[in-house]
Amino acid sequence: MPDKIDLRFGSNDVRLGPREWVVALALILAVIGLAPVVWPFLEPLRLEPDHRLPFSLGNDYYTYARLCRAAAARGKTLLVGDSVIWGHYVPKEEALSAQLNKLSGAERYANLGVDGIHPAAMLGLLEHHGHAIRRRAVVLHCNLLWMSSRRHDLSADKEFAFNHPTLVPQFSPRIPCYKESFADRLGIAIERGMPFHAWKKHLQFAYFGGDDLPAWTMHHPYNCPLRAVTLRLPSPNEEPSPKPDTRPWTAQGIARQGFAWVDLDASLQWRFFRETADLLLRRGNRLFVLVGPFNEHMVKPDSLAAYQARKRAVGAWLAERGIPHLVAEPLPSELYADASHPLADGYRLLAGRLLECAAFRHFGQASP
Repeated sequence: MPDKIDLRFGSNDVRLGPREWVVALALILAVIGLAPVVWPFLEPLRLEPDHRLPFSLGNDYYTYARLCRAAAARGKTLLVGDSVIWGHYVPKEEALSAQLNKLSGAERYANLGVDGIHPAAMLGLLEHHGHAIRRRAVVLHCNLLWMSSRRHDLSADKEFAFNHPTLVPQFSPRIPCYKESFADRLGIAIERGMPFHAWKKHLQFAYFGGDDLPAWTMHHPYNCPLRAVTLRLPSPNEEPSPKPDTRPWTAQGIARQGFAWVDLDASLQWRFFRETADLLLRRGNRLFVLVGPFNEHMVKPDSLAAYQARKRAVGAWLAERGIPHLVAEPLPSELYADASHPLADGYRLLAGRLLECAAFRHFGQASP
């Protein structure tokens, strides 16, 4: 027995030498690199007819990327947009993509909408997680609701919480209401390029209620985390939370509103929408843009003219760029749930109008 014990290692059962540290580091890097690649073989993506991203996985960009790959591989026309495309007030079988499938007699259209997303976040989602949307037919939705106030536009100076902050540009262009520290922004920017981080967040949203592992074990001290990983994803038809009121907006008692529309020249969300369109075109996609239909019945007369001017300006920009589009006319008032979301009959009517649009028919018949 040695006369003197080196207390620096007194509490360690095993001491790793340089070679062992190299092996351990290699194993860690292998797990980080392979886990996101191997996981889809363990967790099947069970696609249902008219599939859409489950509501509880709205922040799960790993699953969204898998949906993009699956829909693109099947050669479908991809509908991209916010909760109007996703179908916040209707089951997946009654969303716009489903109505198009019914009227066209084949499942040709895929729902790649995300409930609660906005143009600034959509740009980041497609840039970092939508790589599979390449050389495909894409219908991009333009919802002018995001330019209806400086708050919606993210151009307000006062800080407030908004959806999908990790998807928006962290440094440039500057978003005035986004006040994260430099260190947090840098961390977000680095993590966005790491598939392992997206996979880790997927586990949190799919199996741990959005919590990380330490927080989940605090809330469930007697449960085994491994048993929580069931390898079964939530249903694509789960209802939003809170449950939406699916009556027409007038029956809900929603009053007509005056919107403080942001000038398009100064609008951040309009800038991000244009950059999203440019990104899709650079990736070789055939692009069709659907503008609206906004619930003009809900807009007070003093702000309706401002909305219509912006709607015309958006159509003019699309025409100038040679992007086929439909600036949709308003639906009947009773077919809206709120300012921008149609009800089931509204989606059916909108799908019919799209299929009657010559530009849309030509878009659907052209080759990628």
